[in-house]
Formats: sequence, C-alpha cells, structure tokens
Amino acid sequence: MKNELVRSSMRILLVLLAAVVMLAQPEAEAAKPVAADFACRQVALGADEAAVEKVFGKPVYDRTVRIQDILVKECDYADDYTIGYAVATGEVIDIIVKNKKYEARNGIRYGATSALIQKTFGKQKAQNISGNKFYIYDNPKNRFQHIMLQVDMDNGSLKVMRITALPMDDDEIEALMQARPELFNEPEDKSISLKLEEKEIDVSDLPADKPVKLGGLTE
Repeated sequence: MKNELVRSSMRILLVLLAAVVMLAQPEAEAAKPVAADFACRQVALGADEAAVEKVFGKPVYDRTVRIQDILVKECDYADDYTIGYAVATGEVIDIIVKNKKYEARNGIRYGATSALIQKTFGKQKAQNISGNKFYIYDNPKNRFQHIMLQVDMDNGSLKVMRITALPMDDDEIEALMQARPELFNEPEDKSISLKLEEKEIDVSDLPADKPVKLGGLTE
C-alpha cells in the first residue's frame, strides 16, 4: 500500500514537472527574433519601392548617401518613417521607425521597457555606442539583417527602432561583398556619385544627444 502511494506521488510529480516545462517552453522560444521582426507594417527588408508605396505612400523627401560602401537612397515618409533603398538593386535595405504609435510584435513600441524588449527578443547586454544605448539583435536566418533598438540612457525605455541589412562593421562589409556583390555596384549615372554624402551606418537623424555611427563607431 505504501509503495503504491509512493509510485502515485511520483507520477503526479512528474506530470506537474512536465506541465511546468511545457508552459515555460513557448516563452523561452519566443525570446528571440522571428521573421516578422524584420519588417515594418508588412514591408520587409528586400521589398521594392512599389511595395513600400502601397503602404507608406509617396516619400516627402529623399537623398542619396553612401553607407558602409553601399549607395543608399533614403526616403522620408509621413508619420516619421525613413526607408533606405540600395541604389544598385532597388531593394529595401534600411528601415528607421520614429513613429511613437507604431507597435511591433508583443507590444514593442515607443516607451517599451528593457525588460519587455529582452522578453521578446532575448536577454543580452545593451551596447553603449558614442553616448547612445542600443539593444542589437541579428536575424538567426540571415546574418546580414539586424534589429537596432535605441533606448533611453537613464530608464532604458525604447526610443527608436531600426531594421537594417546594412553591414555593421568592416568584417561584415567584406562578407557581404562576397555574398552579395551586386549591392556595391556603382551607378552608370556618375552625377549621382557627385551628390553623395559619405557616412557609415548612422542614426544622426534620430532623437539622441550625439550622432551614432555603427561600423567604425567614430565620427
């Protein structure tokens, strides 16, 4: 009788432990970037300008710059969205979200806490770059795609979201040149090159105390 009670207790304990593991597993699996995170309003990295304009409309301003050796046409859209296109291919390569009402997965939006950011994308240390604080996550299915989340230096709340396929440093520039050399092609219209502003990945247009450049990390 006593042995039967012990066996019954053990079975109940195992069932409870299995239930705890099953409940915890979805949260653990969710704490990482997923494909939907590398898009904004269903416009993903790699989309063309026509797909963008169906969602965002026509740009209110554009400029051509060179970022990390890639020519980029940066377009400002209504409601504080900036989208960059690789000039050589026409594809979306950079998305900056300053819209305070935009909400990404799991309630990630302007003012989201660092705890919620890490619960959604995974735990990691924030990076302090040129006086600005970022959580940076890579796409597990594409090493060249990144999510950059700029947070307040004091309270850690989210200020700006950036989804980018621009290389982050010199090593990534070299790797991307090998994987996608077409992104680095120069335009046949040389007048474009004369109007360029050289810069690395920067967020100088973001609400921060100082311009941030990711890549060389210097002005």
